[in-house]
Amino acid sequence: MAQISGSIDEKVFPIKAFLGLNENPDGDTKLKMGEAAVVRNFRITRDKNLQRRPGTKTVLDLETGKPIKGLWDGFINGHEYLLGASDGKLYRFWKDTQDDLSATEIGAVNTDDDVHIFGFSNIAYIMDGHSYKQYDGTTLADVVGYRPLVTISVPPAGGGETLENVNRLNGMRRMWISTTGTDATYVLPEKNITSIDYVKNLATGEDLPTTDYTVDLTVASVTFNTTPAQATNGYEIGWTVPTTFRSQVTAMRYSELYSGRQDARVFIYGDGTNKCFYSGIDYNGDPRADYFPDLYEIAVGDENTPITAMIRHYFSLMCYKSTSAWMIEATNYTLADSSTIPAFWVVPINRAIGNAALGQVRLVLNSPYTLFGNDLYEWKNNASYASNLNVDERQAKRISDRVWATIKTFDVEKCYCFDDNDAQEYYICYDGKALVYNYAADAWSYYTEFPVSCMTFMQKELFVGSPDGKLKRVSYEYLNDDGQAIDAYWESGSLGFGKDFMRKYAAMLWIGIKPESNSEVWVTVQTDRNSKLQEKIVESALATFSKANFARWSFETNRKPHMTRLKIKAKKFVFYKLIFQSSSADTRATILVADIRVRMTGYAK
Repeated sequence: MAQISGSIDEKVFPIKAFLGLNENPDGDTKLKMGEAAVVRNFRITRDKNLQRRPGTKTVLDLETGKPIKGLWDGFINGHEYLLGASDGKLYRFWKDTQDDLSATEIGAVNTDDDVHIFGFSNIAYIMDGHSYKQYDGTTLADVVGYRPLVTISVPPAGGGETLENVNRLNGMRRMWISTTGTDATYVLPEKNITSIDYVKNLATGEDLPTTDYTVDLTVASVTFNTTPAQATNGYEIGWTVPTTFRSQVTAMRYSELYSGRQDARVFIYGDGTNKCFYSGIDYNGDPRADYFPDLYEIAVGDENTPITAMIRHYFSLMCYKSTSAWMIEATNYTLADSSTIPAFWVVPINRAIGNAALGQVRLVLNSPYTLFGNDLYEWKNNASYASNLNVDERQAKRISDRVWATIKTFDVEKCYCFDDNDAQEYYICYDGKALVYNYAADAWSYYTEFPVSCMTFMQKELFVGSPDGKLKRVSYEYLNDDGQAIDAYWESGSLGFGKDFMRKYAAMLWIGIKPESNSEVWVTVQTDRNSKLQEKIVESALATFSKANFARWSFETNRKPHMTRLKIKAKKFVFYKLIFQSSSADTRATILVADIRVRMTGYAK
């Protein structure tokens, strides 16, 4: 008997890896399996699974209603400190429990703009564009500044050997005099001084009583009542002049540590000019963040464009301006007297691309990330012979093309950027929204209802400061944002399943989720023929009393991933969209895989 056999062109199309958001400017028909045309509050894990973003919980409310303008976590004398600035005050935050912090007011700072805090020599330094303060774990005070030793071996008539440059931060100076055994009066190298502050016997290290000498501020001299014995550099005289350049330092907004192959100097920038200042090393060889010598400055490029960011990259210092990129290299310069001084050379890197967001360049896996125009750039030298950046425009690689539609709505000059190195996620935050780049998975996500003014780590936990004065902990263990449901949505591209010229039929798909307590996701489908099809739920509820929800109670204890088959019929379509949704305030969702069974039914008309 003859048999007639028909061929059924049917295949199961798997999504084994989720690849993040891709806002293709020419539509979503060319997206890969696993790429999303629309994402909201779903993130991509390092294993390329699709997971509802972490929730947030307020652990401290300053009750000011004003934004937290800066956060810093670091060590002072071996103790960890979490500092923050808000509403004109600097706070220290104490961790009482995992979900409970308390605040102690330390003192006043200016919070009109962002507050930058950095640690140096067991002290936290605070820059706000108006003042320069320090916190030693006990007291917040203005940085007075180091008193430089300007001259040594000074004879009675003045002169001597020039040593240290004056400090921009103050008008204080000191010198060492060499007494002759016959002269009682010694002249200072400056006139019009404010005061003679002390006279010290360098042999004993003690200050002389003021009754042992007289001062003449007009002549700027010190006269000993008893002529001192002959000694080379036997006494130190300290004085103060009225003129300082402190405002040049306090106008700076940000800092970066660099001195070549070590971090022994502080570079400060951000006053709206093309100049930066760098700190000095004192007479004893100690690096100092309170000593910015006169002439220790670098003018980078033209005066019309300001320095917007600095970041150390290997043994170079990358310097970004609003429209260009430069590199500063450390070396030594030999003077005419054969002595050497530290010197820094400026080398142009890119004359067309720079950084727009002040102080927001981040080093991600040893590559600087900058915001310029409406794009994010990664600066990386792919040459096999060198890792440092050099003069090559190809080193600035635009990596934000897949999120072009969203990032162009951000005002990049006002964005806040942060690198979560533990999760390997890079944040671009603006106006309650965030673009998140998982650089381990090379995938983008988009968060909404995520207000951030600053971020930091404390004890490997991520904290954010909010625009309304709240400190929040970010964790996947939170199922909501302070009780508010997280509206998560994922939509695939228009899938043609390799045959855009064929009509298709799909009635079945399988969804694999990670077994978790209170896990659920709603699944639906859209096609070019029908934009509203049936919604189905995929859920998992392991037996646990942690955040138990008895409406979804289960005695299931199998923690192995499992597949759920869904029947959602889609007929005579050419393009197919898979959609996941999760908007509950007491559930979570991690989607591991999706399989779609599709049958070709004829040519599209």
